[in-house]
Formats: sequence, structure tokens, C-alpha cells
Amino acid sequence: MPAVAVTGAHGTGQGPMEFWKSMWGLLRRRYVGPPVVLLAVLAAAVTFILVPTHYVSRAFMVLATPAGGGTLSLDPSKPTGLTNPLLNFNDGLKTTTGILIQAMNTPQALADLGAGPHSATSIVINDGTSSPDLLSSSQNGPFVYVEGESTSPEAASAVVKKAQDQLRQELVARQKALNAPPITYLAMVDVISPTAPVTKMTLKLQLTGVALLLVLLLGLGGAYARDRMRESRKLRAPDNVAELTRSPGELDPPTVRIARAKDKAVLTVRGTLTDGPDSPHETV
Repeated sequence: MPAVAVTGAHGTGQGPMEFWKSMWGLLRRRYVGPPVVLLAVLAAAVTFILVPTHYVSRAFMVLATPAGGGTLSLDPSKPTGLTNPLLNFNDGLKTTTGILIQAMNTPQALADLGAGPHSATSIVINDGTSSPDLLSSSQNGPFVYVEGESTSPEAASAVVKKAQDQLRQELVARQKALNAPPITYLAMVDVISPTAPVTKMTLKLQLTGVALLLVLLLGLGGAYARDRMRESRKLRAPDNVAELTRSPGELDPPTVRIARAKDKAVLTVRGTLTDGPDSPHETV
């Protein structure tokens, strides 16, 4: 029995190249491509307008010891020597910055800064590891990095300054709680003062791009699916018409049709012989 080639809508085995050719063809159609592209651009523009612009302000601080060091002499006549605070960094200072960072990242502390879970303002307080520019420096000293982000430049600057004040207050409070001599108190010194707020477009551009691609895919995907359904119906239509127009005998198997043809031939011959001139006729 000869093999039958399947050429239906799902039997062609379209590959990626055929698919993208179909999509390109849809884009070139007058009533598909331009409306879908226009709708995608409109959706991207609306998303760009509705998503608020974010502003970022940053500050970088270091924990420093006093010039007299961290030890108070018990003999007033023999005071301790003075040192350069920039030459007196040690692992103890890094431990102190770690304590301050942990204290400032509690939910209550963040809420006090106005950077709670449902706030438009957010803040990052760490040792600088989240900033690529400061990553190498943060590994070598007792640094504290503060980054504030908000939907307004004023709020971004305000949250950074508030965080700096809170860090200094927390440092003093912990030293007082430990009864440290005031002359030995550590201090938070600005390495980079709070910067002027700059716009951050990352989230806005990402959402705009997502809206553009989503509308394009949905529009072209819907048009592609509609075309495939139409092609499938066209391929099935001739078979249905043939089944409806054929005579009942054509629906039978070939052997049955051959037998019926033989019977019809025999009946035709008998009818011819019966109707001939030598056939008897009734008389009244």
C-alpha cells in the first residue's frame, strides 16, 4: 500500500526559521504589523510615564579612634602619647562597624528612618560590598556605606543624612552603655559626604521594555494562532465537501463496489433479453 504524505497544519513540522518567517510576514501585513507595533509603543510610553523616577544619594564613612588612642592613663602626670587616627586602624574597629550595621538594619530602625516595607523610600547600610566602586576598599577598613533611594530627590538626601545621624547616636550610646571613658570615644568620619541625588532609571527602563515586548508577543502570537487555525480549517474543508457530495455507494469498500457493479451488469443484460422481439406477449 503506498505511503500517504501528511501535510496537515501540524504535520509540516515547522522549525524555528519557518516560525520567525511567519512572524516577520505578520509584521509586514498592513492590518497586523502596524497596529500591533503602535499598541506596543503606546503601552511602553504609558508604562514609562506611570512608573515613578527614582533618585539615589550615597555617603561613605569610616570609624576612627581619637588622637589619644583607646586607653586612658590612670596617672595624670603620665598621659598617653598622641597618635595619628589614620594610622590606628585595627580589627576591633571593624567589629564595631559590624555591630552598628546590624543595629541599623533591624525592621524597627529602618521604620524609624522612614524606609519601612511599604514606603517609597529605601535605604542600604553595609560595609560597602554592595557598591562596585567601594568593594575593594571595604575589605581593608572599618567603613560604613549608606545609600538612600526614593521617588523624590529631597527624600533620598534626607534619609541618608538621617541614617548618618542615627549611626553616630548609636555609636555614642553603645560606648556610654559600656562605661567607656569619653576621651576614648570612637567617631564616625565622612569619607564621602552625602552626594547630590541622581536619577536611577534602571527599574523604569526595565518595566518599559517588558511592556513593549509583552504587547508585541501577545499581538503577534494571537495573529499567528488565528492564521494557523484558518489554515487548519482550509485543509479539512475539501474532505468534508467530498464526503457530503459523494453517492452512498462511494462510501463502501472497493470489493463491495465491484460486486455491486457486476450485479448491475447482469441485471442490465437480462433486461435487454426480456424486452427483445422474440419475447412472448400476453394477448387479451
